[in-house]
Amino acid sequence: MTARKGEEVFVDEMLQRFIELSLTQHEALLYLEARPYNRAYMKIKKLVEELEARPGDQRHALIELFDHDNPQVRLNAAKHAHPLYPDKAIQIVQSIIDARTLPQEVYAKDVLSFLMYGPRFGRR
Repeated sequence: MTARKGEEVFVDEMLQRFIELSLTQHEALLYLEARPYNRAYMKIKKLVEELEARPGDQRHALIELFDHDNPQVRLNAAKHAHPLYPDKAIQIVQSIIDARTLPQEVYAKDVLSFLMYGPRFGRR
């Protein structure tokens, strides 16, 4: 039981870090700053890899962020939870596009294409 509680705390801390990094990306997009965006991207990628490697693939916890106020948090959560929740993730990304939330709308269109058609969509 103690290990379970410790695991939940650890995942909650990782989700909080995920939110912080996503908000960093949001701000970087608003000010057209590539470096902070890319640094946050790499940290998010490592964090998600660590969640996936945890027992039971803890990426499922990202679904908690599908209702977050910030569109970048929702977009990142949907993109990384897609393997576990494909339909819901696509719905979240589509909702960002439909809301015309800039600048995330532009990125959401690329993410939606990737989620629906894979990495080779549009390439020759």
